[in-house]
Parts: sequence; C-alpha cells; structure tokens
Amino acid sequence: MNEFLDKLWSMEFGIALLGALVGGGFTILGSWLQTRSSNRAAELVQAKANAQRGFDALTQLKVHLEIQTFQGMGTKETRAAWNREREMLVTTANSAVMLLPDEHKDTRFRVTWLLSQIKPWYGLPPWPEYKLETSLLLSEALKILGLFVRGSDAPERRNMAEVIEREIERDKCERARRELDSLLAEDEAHGLDQEDYERINELQMFLGQSGPSEAAAEETESPS
Repeated sequence: MNEFLDKLWSMEFGIALLGALVGGGFTILGSWLQTRSSNRAAELVQAKANAQRGFDALTQLKVHLEIQTFQGMGTKETRAAWNREREMLVTTANSAVMLLPDEHKDTRFRVTWLLSQIKPWYGLPPWPEYKLETSLLLSEALKILGLFVRGSDAPERRNMAEVIEREIERDKCERARRELDSLLAEDEAHGLDQEDYERINELQMFLGQSGPSEAAAEETESPS
C-alpha cells in the first residue's frame, strides 16, 4: 500500500513539476516576445525620427532652391553660397538617412542614391534646367521619406533619368511658347525688328510651328 502511494505521489509530483516547467517556459517565452516586440517598436520610432530629420533638412533645401533667382551663370560668390548651403543640407539629410537599420535598407538606398545625384552648380547647365532637375530629385526623396514616416508603403520606383529628361523638355517647350506668345503680341502692337523676327522663327522651329514671321521679316527689309 505504501509503495502504491509513493508511486502515486511521485506521478503527481512529476506532473506538477512538468506543469510548472511548461508554465514557466511559456512565461519566459511570452516575456521574450514582449521584449522583442518592444525593442522593434523602439527601433521603428528611432528610424522614423532619423527619417524625419532627413525630411526636414531636404525641405529646407527645397525652400532655399525655390527662392534662388540666378541670372545667367550667376556670380562666383552667389554660386559658392548656393553650393555651401546645398552641401550642408544634403550632408545633414544623408547622415540621418544612413542611420536607418537594414530592415529599411531599401528606403535608405533609394534616398541616399537620390541625394548623390544633387550636384553642385558652377553655372552650367542653365539655372532653370539645373533648378528643375534638383527640384525633381528633392521631391522624390521627400516623397519616399514622408511616406516612411507616416507608415505608408513606399512609392513605386521611377527611372529618374527619364523623368528628368521628359520634364526638362516640357519646361523648355513651355518657356519657348511663353516667349513666342510675348513676341507675337509685341509684333501685333508695335512691330518688331529683324532680330526679333529671327528669334520668332527659331522658336517656331523649336516648337514645330510655322507662321507669318518670315513674310513679316521680309516686309521690314523692303523699302517703303
């Protein structure tokens, strides 16, 4: 009888011990998962904070870009001032984005690549073209960082070389069209000299247009 009770007690003790071990294991596992989840949440908060720093620096650079009104090639001093500001803010943004962990390496790579394409300006290409290209690169980087900070999916990849080429061509056409409209309006109001008519022909050829400018130019050359 005593032997039976000893065995029964041993079985109950073993079951209790096993239950305690299993329960303790689940407790440890739960604590580990909770700690890991907390660490991941903290890492994400830090990553978003770094992305926000980069976003703020690039926003400041874009605002600074928009207020620049260089004429021609600018001057050595004005170009140097722009390039210093560009270098400082790009470096600030790049340093912040480089801190993004490998879990977000796609965002890190895309933004740092865009920043590497923002070159100094030494007078060429013409400022409107350089400004447009730089603005497009900044806008793309800001879009990626902004969506990351908000917790949204990253935008689809775009071939920025193609985007920039297309937008520069569109901008050239728009500026040529505005200049042409201005010259034609002035011609109608006051008439133009030979040089202006030649410019009209150049603009019309660029835009693939034809017009009465050649005949008008001939009239200005014929004796009255």
